[in-house]
Amino acid sequence: MPLKKEHIYFLKIVSASILVILAVSSFLFWIISGGLEKLSPDLPMYIFLFLDAVLLFVIFIFFLGLAGKQNKKNKSVLIYPARYILVKILYPLAFFITSIFRINRDKMQSSFIDINNFLLFSLNKRITLDRILILLPHCLQLHNCKAKITDDIHNCLNCGKCNIKELAILSDKKGIFIAVATGGTLARRVLEEKRPKAVIAVACERDLSSGVIDSFPLPVYGLPNIRPNGPCRDTLVDVAALSELIEKITAGH
Repeated sequence: MPLKKEHIYFLKIVSASILVILAVSSFLFWIISGGLEKLSPDLPMYIFLFLDAVLLFVIFIFFLGLAGKQNKKNKSVLIYPARYILVKILYPLAFFITSIFRINRDKMQSSFIDINNFLLFSLNKRITLDRILILLPHCLQLHNCKAKITDDIHNCLNCGKCNIKELAILSDKKGIFIAVATGGTLARRVLEEKRPKAVIAVACERDLSSGVIDSFPLPVYGLPNIRPNGPCRDTLVDVAALSELIEKITAGH
């Protein structure tokens, strides 16, 4: 699975974040360096070079993880820390920059989800269907439907007006558990009960990003929903894309 152009948007924002951090830290360091020079004339420079070296090393490990799929013997050694850096360091930086400069956050989060999926696929881990959990948002259900699918997706009335009927069929066909969560608390409860080895989450980019971060290090593959009526109302999921994602995970690539 090669690195795609969709990944570049997040990487551009991360690069901008690093430049901002370097500029701000350089300015702050220049302010406080007067006191450090009293201890040693070279101390400010040594500290600044050390911090720069740490930052560059972290970025180097991340990009090495992205580019390290060809070396299958060492892939997990590089990819696990790369994913940690992505989730715990680079995403918060990118989120901060989109807040400050009002950059399109949905696009950044979509790119983040793509890179997260890319790293997970790069592990080439084969996961059986019975250890995969699919989490769906409640907004996939038609807003005026009376069926209580949060208890069981098979409570669907099979009217075909939303994707739930197709997803219930997919659940039976694949023998895979599908849960509908109304929020983070219910999602966490399902995760604790089922103890999956991997999760496929369908949601908006914001909720997918939050899910990946909150569930780390559990592998969470993200599939953005389709929102023809705006957010959180009568959304859709590409069932064919979901089926393809399941096949890739169970095949280990």
